[in-house]
Amino acid sequence: RRLGVLDLITGETELTGELTVIPTPGHTPGSMSMVVNSGGEKAFIMGDVFHGPAQVTETDWVFHYDMDPDKAGETRRAMLDRAELENAAIAICHHSGFGRVIKESGRRYWQAL
Repeated sequence: RRLGVLDLITGETELTGELTVIPTPGHTPGSMSMVVNSGGEKAFIMGDVFHGPAQVTETDWVFHYDMDPDKAGETRRAMLDRAELENAAIAICHHSGFGRVIKESGRRYWQAL
């Protein structure tokens, strides 16, 4: 950092017109996810916010590596709200491919693309 080659990012930061990083705390301190905008479509690369599709429905299910379980659940709910609002596809760590969040009877579910 003293050499001017490292910028530490702490908040939502646009890196390019197509790539933004956003804080997604709870799993580990400093955890970040990416928002990709391209060709009029948007996708969230969630990293370890979710550990599998079941957590889309059950956001309070805790993975034993979540360092701050309450914050992890809060982050999961906030990211699902944002994905829904922005009509974004999502990629979940430890699960292949992209999907979308769908609502059925007031509950959210993962739907693979």
